[in-house]
Amino acid sequence: MLAGWWILSSIFPGFPSPAPVVHKALHAVKLLSDEVYLWAGEEKLRDAADRVHDEAEEEIHLDTVRSDTERLSVERRKRLPILRITEDSALRTELRHLSSLPPVGGKLLNILVIGIDSRLSVRDARADALHLFTVNPDSGIVEIMSIPRDTYTDLGYPDTTHFNIIANAKTPNNQLLMRKVSELTKRGQIKYYIEVGFSQAMGILEILGYSDPVSTLQFLRTRRTLAGGDLQRAHNQAVFLRQNLIDKFSLFTGATGDVIISAGLKFVTTNLTRDFCLGLVYSLTQKNFPHHRQDAIRLRMLPIYNIRLRDMIADSLTIYATLDRVQRSLGETETHKRDVTLFLRNVNRRAMADSARPGRVAHRLRRLVEQRAWLQIQDKDTRVGVRDTMTTLLDQALRKLGHMDEADRVVASREAEDLLMRNHIESEER
Repeated sequence: MLAGWWILSSIFPGFPSPAPVVHKALHAVKLLSDEVYLWAGEEKLRDAADRVHDEAEEEIHLDTVRSDTERLSVERRKRLPILRITEDSALRTELRHLSSLPPVGGKLLNILVIGIDSRLSVRDARADALHLFTVNPDSGIVEIMSIPRDTYTDLGYPDTTHFNIIANAKTPNNQLLMRKVSELTKRGQIKYYIEVGFSQAMGILEILGYSDPVSTLQFLRTRRTLAGGDLQRAHNQAVFLRQNLIDKFSLFTGATGDVIISAGLKFVTTNLTRDFCLGLVYSLTQKNFPHHRQDAIRLRMLPIYNIRLRDMIADSLTIYATLDRVQRSLGETETHKRDVTLFLRNVNRRAMADSARPGRVAHRLRRLVEQRAWLQIQDKDTRVGVRDTMTTLLDQALRKLGHMDEADRVVASREAEDLLMRNHIESEER
């Protein structure tokens, strides 16, 4: 039937094609379900939004507080990986495309988005990407401040090591990292974080509907061949986050939003709760976010860098042109990539051989399951097979050890992933 419809639309000009009609129908269903959801649960959403407003804290003006960099002598500053700008630098002109307006003020909430750099099965990780989302629920303004990974912060290492950078402040519970980012950005206390690893990022891009999540992620992570290096990379990521927040925000509202948020919180590592997220989304929706004002989502960078950045949108042309330059610059020196499928199958095989020793199985598989390592496998059928074997083995081992709550989380996380992958978001690309 759809094939006949498509043929008629291609033969007769003006005859509607099925795609836009189906899209409009789905949009109408979405609006109707949102109305029903709001009618049934608006009181709970209002209560959740009130709790969000109560958590927001009035901005404390810390502009006079000296940063770690400012405490250093001139000689020590010269040895930093990235130098500070001079006082007479035309910063506002150089970075006017980030934001020509002052930082968002009023009562604020801070959520730190952390992209971690961690090899498969390795627990230690550095903060490869950092973006601080500052939200004013009263005005419906979101500010995304990007913090390049080589930004100086005093971690107690000798200056000659170059270890005193924000990337190394990452700890398992993120407390030191959040405190250091708070000191750097001067945006107040940071209570919440969302942590995403390499595999999770690939899965998120697939859920968002990107046709080539591997290349898209490579583009967002690369700093090779970019004149601005890590500063340009941080800016590229912020532009990407802003565009997707504008394009996809409506999907987080209503009944579908409740489902996506509930599943999404199990897909990433975070201390955010479902009620907090629903309350925050409801607060922003009441302001008609993100369409109530042109500057609803602002991009900023720490005002310490003197560099001209480019606006590089993550479309197909920019992605492939950038990666082609990177490939040509690497030439014959590109390192061989690990066969993730073979590696994970071998891990599963060894875990099955250790099935009589659940403690060893749990030790072998825990970190890989946390990382969702199987999402690096491109063939979906192979990926699901590897994942189901790995999560089943870990689930059984945890139950033998008496860790029922952790086992339940493994199963719930797998089910959440299935839900998100089955109902991935249509992308306009990309």
